Amino acid sequence: MSKYIIISTLILAVLASCKRVVVKVESIPKNTPPGQPIYITGNFNNWDPGEALYILDMDDDSNYFITLPPGFGIVDYKFTRGDWTTVEKNVCGEEISNRRMDVAAYDTIVHTIKSWSDLDPLDCPKLTLKIENLPENTPEDDIIALASSANSWDPDNSSVFYRTRSGELFLTIERPPGINYIDYKITRGDLSTSESDEFGNQILSRVLKFGKRDTINIDVKGWTDLDNTKSNRVVLIIKKLPKNTPPYDKIYLASNLNSWDPGDKNYEFQVNGNGQYFYPIPRRNMTMEFKITRGDWETQEVDKYGYDISNRQVELLDKDTIYIDIERWKDMGEADLDEITITLTDLPESTPEESKLYVSGNFNGWNPGKLRHRFHKDINGNYSVNLPRKHGEIEFRITRGSWETAQVDKYGSEILPYRYHYHDIDSIRINVENWKDKPTKKSKSVTIVLNNIPDNTADEDKLYLAPEFNGWNPMDEELTFDKLQDGKPAITLFVTKNTVSMEYKITRGGWSRVEVDEYGDEIQNRRLYFGFTDTVFIDVLRWRDHDGKY
Repeated sequence: MSKYIIISTLILAVLASCKRVVVKVESIPKNTPPGQPIYITGNFNNWDPGEALYILDMDDDSNYFITLPPGFGIVDYKFTRGDWTTVEKNVCGEEISNRRMDVAAYDTIVHTIKSWSDLDPLDCPKLTLKIENLPENTPEDDIIALASSANSWDPDNSSVFYRTRSGELFLTIERPPGINYIDYKITRGDLSTSESDEFGNQILSRVLKFGKRDTINIDVKGWTDLDNTKSNRVVLIIKKLPKNTPPYDKIYLASNLNSWDPGDKNYEFQVNGNGQYFYPIPRRNMTMEFKITRGDWETQEVDKYGYDISNRQVELLDKDTIYIDIERWKDMGEADLDEITITLTDLPESTPEESKLYVSGNFNGWNPGKLRHRFHKDINGNYSVNLPRKHGEIEFRITRGSWETAQVDKYGSEILPYRYHYHDIDSIRINVENWKDKPTKKSKSVTIVLNNIPDNTADEDKLYLAPEFNGWNPMDEELTFDKLQDGKPAITLFVTKNTVSMEYKITRGGWSRVEVDEYGDEIQNRRLYFGFTDTVFIDVLRWRDHDGKY
């Protein structure tokens, strides 16, 4: 082959590789100023950020595009709005590496611009808080932490500000899914040491909005628990609380200062070093009217006989400290007199450590996790809760905060509510045998044994299991009871891997011949949770067609 042919071939190869690549931008930040041109700059134009030749056009679909000059090899580039102060950044406004492409590999390449260097990023999934100033009386060894609606106002290790060698304080927080803003305060560990104004008065919660900027600078003016401006505050101190005050309940101030909101978290009492509840109020030339609550008007303070009291009053200009005695709560009986006590005598070994235990019943709308009905653990490890004595019957069950974590019996069957008459009891002792969500075995089968059946059950009667998994068929020949050697009816079911529970009833071949309670009334569906035992014993009390009620 002659050298001319070789040279011609090389020229054709070079020309073939000098492609014209189309660069598209299908999305730009929402805060991009309308009408401003967008430029592409790179090693193909000596990185000139505002060269008119490289302004992007807009197509019919409102996408920006430009066709680069013919070339080959590697192209490095970025987008700007005309100069380097407006260069593109990442979603959080941080520097990005040069974009890069091999011209030979593309005909069209599509990009998204996340943010601009001169504008706040809008969609950043994280945000940095920087504390620029702290009060001079801030203890040097104290941590600085964020209490917010995102951490239930209880700072954990991830909420502690990082201190640089130069003493600057930073905290970067991730944006919770689906959350656009959070309420927050700066603390020295918890809300009892939260920030205040320069006079030591409690301030409203700050509001942090995600996506508006990447860094927020904060000045802390003072601390509510460090009093250098004593003359500017009046302190309420509760000297006496009823003995039956639920230990986990919070105490609130409801007054004409907060529109009589009985559960305003900004007016929550804190506990001082002596174990007393206190709340500091800005000194003003006014009369404050107030009452004390545990979160709503059903839990407000009343007199010792249980009657509503008049609003308390205090002149905020004249007092330094106000001491309060609370005689009784509206929703609680008189301490040590009009109450019943529920005590848990035993808990299953499967109970997770530090579990929160609750009593749920007809006295609280069957709420399975109401704070004021949470059991208190004493120094001996015993759990108990006090309830006000009422008229009629008390019905209840025990949970760990939800109905999915409620108690079940030793066989894994759902139990009926405990039922007592209020005036027949002073204390109730309960043994919790199992939790619904904590099976203790991996059983492949379970046998249901009818321990007792009504005496009027004919020997020739067939007994059937009518469960939800067969469409509640009351006469399924595949689900008939056989008899054990002692004559007791029994049926064995095989448990599949994903089966958690089963609802069922016992019949003699039809819903007119279904089991009923001892009074002949309809019973709730039985429910069995698998994984607690291999054998379940139940009692059938009556049949519907034998003295039952329709």
